[in-house]
Amino acid sequence: MKKALLNFSLIAFIVSFMIGTQAHAASVPAPVGDIYVQDFANIMTAEQKKELVELGTFLDDQTKAQIAVLTVNDLENIPVEEYALQAFRQYKLGGAQKNNGVLLVLALQDRKIRIEVGYGLEGALPDSKVGRILDSYALPYLDEGKLDLAITNTYKQLFNEVSDEYKLDKRAEAQGYEYGSNEGPSLFSVIIFTLIILGIVFLDFRFFGGALTLMLLRILSAASRGGGRGGRGGGGGFGGPRGGGGGSAGGGGASRGW
Repeated sequence: MKKALLNFSLIAFIVSFMIGTQAHAASVPAPVGDIYVQDFANIMTAEQKKELVELGTFLDDQTKAQIAVLTVNDLENIPVEEYALQAFRQYKLGGAQKNNGVLLVLALQDRKIRIEVGYGLEGALPDSKVGRILDSYALPYLDEGKLDLAITNTYKQLFNEVSDEYKLDKRAEAQGYEYGSNEGPSLFSVIIFTLIILGIVFLDFRFFGGALTLMLLRILSAASRGGGRGGRGGGGGFGGPRGGGGGSAGGGGASRGW
């Protein structure tokens, strides 16, 4: 009788553990559309989402690395580290062989943000660097209530780090700053800088017929066209939404609250 009771208790424990595990797994929403942007908390604008999808598609096409962002309303009492790791494995970010995926998770009501890094990128994105990225590109905006800018700028900086790792030329304009460093230039500095530029242009036209100014304008125009061509790489609009590439992670990354 005691043995039967012990067996029943053991079976009940195993069943309850499995149910609890399944309940945790069910809390991560299934991806919708391209894997790179999963904004279930509706934080970003359509234009912001489009920009991040284009960056994610370009990186995926060039390297098989995948950066995704997931926003949710709440974590359902799950630690953000566990939630992010679970979501990463569910979405299978990065290539199956390289495991080169990155996941940015933001929970609105819990006021938590985390970057989860795949095995293959832990050298390029160690925990310390990931923490600094959150401190400079996420927290200042989160403290100001600008959640969309926190996400987009953090995503762009992650893109830049991975792009550098694979020696790609394309970079995103990530606006990061430390606390107290966002005052901008003074009016006096702007006036002095403007006068210097006008003086250089005046001297150029006075003595060189504007040759230097025209040459500079041609260089800037060529650089602008080159950047536009780079942004069209990938062609992610064909073949339906992009999914995960089969990668995994082991818990590397960093978390913050605000």
